[in-house]
Amino acid sequence: MTVPRRLRTLVIVGVYALFIFIPGFGLVAEPTDVLVVLPIGCGSLLLVHAVTTNQLDELVYAIMGLYAALLLTSVSLSLMSVIAPNVVPSDLVGTTGPVGVTTVLVGGYLLAMREHGLQTVPPRHGN
Repeated sequence: MTVPRRLRTLVIVGVYALFIFIPGFGLVAEPTDVLVVLPIGCGSLLLVHAVTTNQLDELVYAIMGLYAALLLTSVSLSLMSVIAPNVVPSDLVGTTGPVGVTTVLVGGYLLAMREHGLQTVPPRHGN
């Protein structure tokens, strides 16, 4: 028994939306803050673009890059608090978090589209 293509795409989009929205909501100090629009809005637009242009694989690369950047940032901030406890590290919650999430997600998607997704159509010569 095979799963219909639309159902499979719907489940994939739901999982991708979950992985985009978790850091978007998690790195905002107040869930009702205006800054939540930045990562959630851009993530939603990227998700819609990936579905309509059939580039869900490129969106996966951007999501993996987002979580890699979050892991790297959290490890580096933890190491800073252990190595230099008197130095107060930057807090990810606030303006830095949503802007960083949006930047990494959009940049990763554009990079993945450039590397994998964009197929240039050769110019047509003649009539």
